[in-house]
Parts: sequence; structure tokens; C-alpha cells
Amino acid sequence: MFAEMKSRYLILFTILGVLATLIIFMLIGADAVTTEIAVQIAFYIVVPYFFFHYYWGKNPDWSPSEVATTKGIKPWLPAIVGMVFVSIAFSLAMFWLQLAILSPAFPWLAELLLEPVDMQGGSGYEYFMLLTLVILAPIVEEFVFRGVFLTRFAAKTSMWGGILISSLLFGVLHLDFIGAFLFGIIASLLYLRTGNLLLPILFHMLNNALAALSMYVPVVEVFAIDWFVVTTMADIETKAFANIIIMIISALLTAWIIYRLAKGLKQETKAHGIVEPLAESDAP
Repeated sequence: MFAEMKSRYLILFTILGVLATLIIFMLIGADAVTTEIAVQIAFYIVVPYFFFHYYWGKNPDWSPSEVATTKGIKPWLPAIVGMVFVSIAFSLAMFWLQLAILSPAFPWLAELLLEPVDMQGGSGYEYFMLLTLVILAPIVEEFVFRGVFLTRFAAKTSMWGGILISSLLFGVLHLDFIGAFLFGIIASLLYLRTGNLLLPILFHMLNNALAALSMYVPVVEVFAIDWFVVTTMADIETKAFANIIIMIISALLTAWIIYRLAKGLKQETKAHGIVEPLAESDAP
């Protein structure tokens, strides 16, 4: 199904949709919050809807249930929970490393990154951003990056070419590039291993839900992880050793997860028929 969808069109339509939205709302003098909501709607709802609706309209036999189903996901759920905690631990350690690199030369930038997120648009804005972060973003991004991009680039290059290219594109859109890149690799392997896009969607949703929870609940105290989580400039130095340990352990666990998911992957992808060669003239 995804092999028929042109990734270059999706990229082009997304760029045009976001730019058109920005221009329109700037011309009408909309405030920053309204403009941000409009851009999020264009990015996560309008463009994906018309893109996927176009291809599904051309192929009435296609259905999202072909690639996302609850069948067979139960045995994977404990592993997904574990992978989320490893991913978050690695991302938190990478955040410390980012701050440690920036703080000597650019202390103002490190302080900016440590500033708590300020929801200035009121409760309606908060609810919309939570909906986007926890529900819309995981669904749309998995259909786009693990569905269209992974399948198209894997078919055009190789299985690992598709994994790496789609994960690089995923990482570019996130502040935590390295953590998001590795997250993308794990999500890609989950999809290729099972042929079920619902698993990386759940992986993505749980990861984002915990990130959203940290905005409203003192997660560092609830989960007793304040001994390594950096919240102030002073923490960058005082919690350096703890973060180095967390980084090493989480990096090793991430490598082990990738190794386990990649083991026997070619046979699994053939069984699910996910990666199929494209004609030479059929660009991604």
C-alpha cells in the first residue's frame, strides 16, 4: 500500500501547506497562538488527510486496518513499555550532554533550553497541544515516516537505507536529534518486524504521553529520577557523573534493542511483503 504513495509529493504538499497557512494568518493579522494552532492543523490534519485520502480513493480496496491492527500486539506491549523508558533515559542524558556542550560558550542558550514550557494560549490551547502531542503526532508521524518514507526509501535503496533515511528525516524535525534518530530506527524495526504500524504508534504515544505528563506532574519526584534529571544550570556540573552513567547504560540497552529487533529482519519483511523493489524510473 505505502509503496504506491509518492514521498516527494507528501514533502512538497506539506511545505506548501505550512507556508500557505503562515502567509494567510500573517496577512489577516492573527496572533501567534492562533497561527501556531493553524500550522499544527495544516501539518497534522489537513495535508495528511488529503494526501492519504487521494491514494485511498484511487484504491478502494485499501484500508488502514491492513497496516494497523490490534491483532498480535499483546505480547509486544511489555517490550514497548521497556523500550520507551530506555528511550526517555537516553534522551534525558543527551539533553544533559547538549547543555554541557553549550553552557561554557553559550550560557544564555543553555538557560533558554532549561526554561519551563509556558502555555500562553489558555486551557483550550493546552488541550489542543496535548491532543496533538499524544494522539495526532504519533499517528500521523508513524504513517508518514514509518509508512510512506520507510517503505518508499527502502524499496528504492535497501532495507537499511530506508530505515536510516526515514529516521534521519524524523530526527531533523525534533530538538533531540540523536534521541529522535534512534527512536526512529527502533520504530522502523518494530514495523518491519511485525508488519503492524500500530506497534510503533503505541510506542510513540506512550513516549509522548510521558513527556506531556512531565509538564504537569513532578515526574522526577514521582519516579525518583531527580538524582540525574537536569533542571537548573548548577545541575549540569553536579549531575554530570550520574548522566554519564545513564548515557552509557541507556546507549548499550538501545544498541541491544536494535540488535534484537534487527535479528532475522529480512525474513520477516519478506513474510509481511513490506519492502518491494520499485522500478528504476519510480523515484521516492
